Amino acid sequence: MRKKQSIELPGPSHSHVPALDGVRGLAILMVLGAHLINFNHKPGASNILWTIHELGATGVDLFFVLSGFLITGILYDTLQDRNYFSSFYMRRFLRIFPLYYGFLFLMLALTHIIHIAWGGRQYALLTYTQNTGIWFPVTTFHLGPFAELGHLWSLAVEEQFYLAWPLVIFLVRKRSLLIGTTLALTGTAVFLRIVLYLRGTSVDAIATLTLCQMDTLLLGACLALIIRGNGAWIPRRCMTPFALVAAALVLIYKLSHADTDPRTYFYGGTFNYLVIALGFLALLAAAIDPASVANRIFSWPVLKRFGKYSYGIYVLHILVSNLFMMLTEKVFGISLRNLLTPWLHSRILAVLVEFCVNTAVVFLAAYTSYNLYEVHFLRLKRYFGYGSRQKKIPAPVAQ
Repeated sequence: MRKKQSIELPGPSHSHVPALDGVRGLAILMVLGAHLINFNHKPGASNILWTIHELGATGVDLFFVLSGFLITGILYDTLQDRNYFSSFYMRRFLRIFPLYYGFLFLMLALTHIIHIAWGGRQYALLTYTQNTGIWFPVTTFHLGPFAELGHLWSLAVEEQFYLAWPLVIFLVRKRSLLIGTTLALTGTAVFLRIVLYLRGTSVDAIATLTLCQMDTLLLGACLALIIRGNGAWIPRRCMTPFALVAAALVLIYKLSHADTDPRTYFYGGTFNYLVIALGFLALLAAAIDPASVANRIFSWPVLKRFGKYSYGIYVLHILVSNLFMMLTEKVFGISLRNLLTPWLHSRILAVLVEFCVNTAVVFLAAYTSYNLYEVHFLRLKRYFGYGSRQKKIPAPVAQ
């Protein structure tokens, strides 16, 4: 018999679940793996790096699942708070806007120095509509050699979700109806992807439109609602399905042609997003169980540290990495990986060392941004607190 423990959820009283920082840390490391592992794919041992590179892009999906879980928990727990809307939106504003707009204004100031060709794209970025195609096609955010801003589409998805979801929860209110709403909207997202795919819509549009990606956020929301009822048993049952889904996901990518975008196939462009989300949902459910192996892994200090600074890392990583690589090439005449290859007698090892160095530089930039800039805005959140208290969900004794 295992000792009875409670699942402590993050709530409006500023309680903190360390393992969730670790989950966030894994997500950002996956994204860095997708964007900062630089090599030409070749058969052999480099297939491992290619798999890491390809799977790393799903780190964004893990961010979505976690965001839906956290935001929904806060909103549901504070439904009776008279500052329900104002506190939520102001706290989101103080966390997200200062760095995002500070970064965009920095890029605007550097326009002539690093040769950025905006072409009107700044208006989409400033209004969080870069994933909609309202202003122009969503595939054209490479603005110059040091201005790749395509990764910011995911922030637009989250902001659009944050804008609408609080109102839905406020109007529906009842937990069982909210769970039904999340499941119905999840099905709607899958159906919409199928329709758009069959109509020949761009795979990039399907991958970035909020209505097509909302199932990932909503599944996280569904978990937050379930465990606030009689679903405390769920986390301990989730590691096995997670392992199966994760294994299936790796197999799908391994069987796909290395030089072909899996999204161009029917499964990859429609159901694969749902499969990925379900896998990460199971991982998240296991992570919040204090008695699980996953909880202990995600409580590792290195993962929590990356999680703490993940937002800054995400926003800054491509610009900082590109500038750092440009600097190393000017100093040494060649890229760091090419410089290290003859010394290490291994191309793969040289690529990994370059990735680690790039990651360290990006982490330092995010750390500096957080402690010298963002923290001043974050301190203002104390003026927009909630009156509700954190909730603890009792977990049953394991049989």
